Amino acid sequence: MIVKKVHAEMLLKLLNEKKKGEHLTVLEEKNENVIRVLEREGLLSLDSNLNARLTYAGEGIAILLNELIESGKLSPVDKWEDDWKWLGSSVIAMLDSAQKGGKVTDVSLKPLQDRGFVEKVKDDKTKKEFYQVNEAGKVILDLFKKASPLLVISSELANFIRELPAGPTLSSRITGNKYYEHLLEAMRLIAYSVPSSDIFAFTALGQAVKNALETGGFVSEGYVITPDILISLAELIDGNEISDKALTWLQALAFVDSEKNLLPAGEWAMEAYRLWKKEARTDLWSFSLEEEEVAVLEVIEILWKKNKENPEIAPTFEQIKKELVDRKIKEYKKLLDKYGKKIKEMPEKYRKIAEEFAEAKNYEKWFDDNFNLRIALFSLESFNLIETVTNDNFKELFSLTEYGEKVLEDQKIKRREISSSSVKSITMTRKEFSSPNIEWYEKAKEEGLIGSNEPTKSGYFYAYLAENIERKPYLTKYEHEIFKMIPEKGVTVDEVLSKAKNDDEKRKLKWALEKLEARHFIEILPDGNIVETEAGKLMDKALGGVASGFATPVTPVMYRVIKALKEVGSLYQTEKKVRILPKKYKEAVKKSGLSEEVFAEAFNICKKAGFVGVNTVNETGLLLLEAVDLMNPEETLEGYTDIYEYKKGTVKE
Repeated sequence: MIVKKVHAEMLLKLLNEKKKGEHLTVLEEKNENVIRVLEREGLLSLDSNLNARLTYAGEGIAILLNELIESGKLSPVDKWEDDWKWLGSSVIAMLDSAQKGGKVTDVSLKPLQDRGFVEKVKDDKTKKEFYQVNEAGKVILDLFKKASPLLVISSELANFIRELPAGPTLSSRITGNKYYEHLLEAMRLIAYSVPSSDIFAFTALGQAVKNALETGGFVSEGYVITPDILISLAELIDGNEISDKALTWLQALAFVDSEKNLLPAGEWAMEAYRLWKKEARTDLWSFSLEEEEVAVLEVIEILWKKNKENPEIAPTFEQIKKELVDRKIKEYKKLLDKYGKKIKEMPEKYRKIAEEFAEAKNYEKWFDDNFNLRIALFSLESFNLIETVTNDNFKELFSLTEYGEKVLEDQKIKRREISSSSVKSITMTRKEFSSPNIEWYEKAKEEGLIGSNEPTKSGYFYAYLAENIERKPYLTKYEHEIFKMIPEKGVTVDEVLSKAKNDDEKRKLKWALEKLEARHFIEILPDGNIVETEAGKLMDKALGGVASGFATPVTPVMYRVIKALKEVGSLYQTEKKVRILPKKYKEAVKKSGLSEEVFAEAFNICKKAGFVGVNTVNETGLLLLEAVDLMNPEETLEGYTDIYEYKKGTVKE
């Protein structure tokens, strides 16, 4: 949606005509660009005589615009700068974030104030004043959802789309025809970043359209994509008869071949049709990985290779630790050799550990004091990169999953951490009006997930991973403490980070937020608001009875135990419990895939945490399982699953 000065003037003109019962505005050359933009975004319609009339959404926006001007909350339209957007995708994103988060943050306060969408209120409990979205802002969001944009792509506009980068990238890379740029934003094919539109990206619908046009639609004139063309294509695929004229045009567009088989461009056109007809994605999926976790993946791979030659060697906890201790000793000796007496110049991330290493008499103790292997293993399993397994020789082994192997392949090209902020810079564009803010974009570039014009092969891979891994629940003691600080809404990143006493603690807090988001417990919105997801709300309840000092409130292994017990037990609705007969215990062990010893250890921890009783899965345990269901997409997502396969091997780094 886009409303600049010329669009606002037209909306007010049409509103005035409607009040007088007149229809004087007709589509003609001098007003065509303005009317076409408003038509494409669903704010006006044209009858058979090309008379322009406001739609329901258009009339609502025109009335609101008039009221804001008359009340003095918005400058008169003739005072606006020609290029100033009263409404745009970034404004919608700011309103949406502020509404979800319960407050307007410093990031979006001035832009929303300038547009008349903010009010100051006082919290009854804290007596503190803050800003929130006013009634006008709420009306805009409602009308945005009710508007029905058209999807009409001419051959000229198709060429313009082909020449644009897919994004996310700098908005300055959009050059050329401003009218075409406005059409794309009006049809919700592109979106701009909060708060200043520094970054732009094609949306989910835009990506489907662009992919279709990269492999088809190469005609010199006429329309390439319209509702009628898409409907004809859908009818043909469903086995229904269409006119010879419609079939000939679909073949000319390379959407189908001479045998009426769907071609790649046609497949993407149908994806565009699906997205145009269906509401865009609302959930955000992300992923994160620390450098230390990459090292653990590498060691597990090495130990399995050694296992082929010597069955006594395997990736047990003890052998992984031994290998990692040796690696860390070599790494920090090399660092000390490099910096010598200038240890204070070492990156902060390594300095404190290096200072302790220099004084260490027992390297294994030094390792235990500074690195936690068990945490890394749990975290990797929570992201479906490894799995705890067992065999006849060992009670607990760690095996790479298919996703873990693919991550290692990527990390061998360039070892680095992968942050949730970077991954969501790509996945968030699958929403209707979302583009990463400049900070997330720069982070993604730094980590090699976004190139100059669009995601890299690594970027598409981690976006694909975010949509496909099966997340399992995990929280460290520290992450649990941070998670408890976050209400359902009403807190910002800056407020959480203000709790840090120094830069090192701030770095740890930031990373805890990254992990919480990647596990789908929270979402950090573009304006800095933090909200709990539905999974996060349920997990909050499930962990409500876990003691504050509990070392690991929930782990993937605990989850596997609870899940297996539920599967072999009987649900008692009135008691909100699952009862397990003693004879079913061994069946649960088998279902979990864990050794009896590991299962028993985890079962005892689950009892202490209150998730299970002697022969029951308690209400909190059932809540935990329910939360896990929401930590993952309900169905295979259309999106980066397909785009990753489509782009694989074709994207320049």
